[in-house]
Amino acid sequence: TEFRGSGAAAVGQHLLQAETPAKKEQRGRGSLLRWFTTVVLNAAFLGMGISAAILGPTFQDLARNVNRNISSLSEIFVGRALGYLSGSLIGGVLFDCMNHFLLLGMSNLMSSVGLYLTPVCKTAVLLIIMTSVIGVSFGILDTDRVLLCKPPKCE
Repeated sequence: TEFRGSGAAAVGQHLLQAETPAKKEQRGRGSLLRWFTTVVLNAAFLGMGISAAILGPTFQDLARNVNRNISSLSEIFVGRALGYLSGSLIGGVLFDCMNHFLLLGMSNLMSSVGLYLTPVCKTAVLLIIMTSVIGVSFGILDTDRVLLCKPPKCE
């Protein structure tokens, strides 16, 4: 780990400084926490992506649950889009007011409850409300993900 340059004054200079055991332990804990946070966030957004795509394959079953045909149930897509829009606005405001990870956890919980209750809906209005709730939670999640993962400012 010594640098042996061609006649430079830096002969014998150590490139890698020795770490104390306390610094190694502190760096190890921070690294473990960073890895854990990364894995949990990636799993949450993988689940969100799967959850967002589930509406298409289950559309016929949902229409059958509410006794409507497919062409007259397209309002659930509008409801989810309006929910997403309002969730993005709400998420941007709440991001400045509360703990970021708590906000992500609460919106994940909200989307889980909405996805769990969606197949139970027996009226079209209730189904539209549920998809709107899911849209709000997705809007909050996406907005906070973007704000949380923004690159550092260039100066």
